[in-house]
Amino acid sequence: MTIRPCAEGNELEAFGADCSGCLTVNTFETALHSHLDVPKRKNNQRNGQCACLLGVDIGAYDTCGHLCRYCYANTNAAFVKENMRKHDPASPFLLGGNMLGDVIHEAKQKSWIDRQMRLEI
Repeated sequence: MTIRPCAEGNELEAFGADCSGCLTVNTFETALHSHLDVPKRKNNQRNGQCACLLGVDIGAYDTCGHLCRYCYANTNAAFVKENMRKHDPASPFLLGGNMLGDVIHEAKQKSWIDRQMRLEI
């Protein structure tokens, strides 16, 4: 397991941490085994200290059933189980369904995977 502290400086490099960022383009390309054609961005997260490609949270606290001991996103296993019971796969929301006054916006989805084949020499 590689530790990738986010926006913490380079102090942990001496202990083997990869301080280049936690969700960089390289991290995604390695995981996907593909080259990404990422559009240029104006600014990154956390006032230039963060090299993460994506800066939008897509989850909610106490919702992941993996219950990893090192994860900051779960505070209580009982809350996780309760929230998992509230999940509706047919709903556009992570938990529950839409309520009066909710506004749902369709997000534009575009793949950044570059399908161009390359000859690695």
